[in-house]
Amino acid sequence: MSFVEGWELFRTFPDLGPAEAMRVWLQHEQVPTKVEACSLESAIEKQYCVFVEKRLAHRARWVVAQLPPSDEELEFLATGKLPDPKEK
Repeated sequence: MSFVEGWELFRTFPDLGPAEAMRVWLQHEQVPTKVEACSLESAIEKQYCVFVEKRLAHRARWVVAQLPPSDEELEFLATGKLPDPKEK
């Protein structure tokens, strides 16, 4: 696992999808992030580590402590498209 000065390990996930969702959510909230594949001790299994800039780790913790994003918000973060108000 590579640690770069100025970055802090924030969360780990067993799959890439949730790690990428966390990265997108935090970046949308102006917290610089990156995801790296990290091997476990056996070097066979991987987990995905979300790193945040150390100077903004407190903001990342605050963002995650808020209510989780709705399905509509997650869809917007993933696609950039606003939901159609006629569908509701």
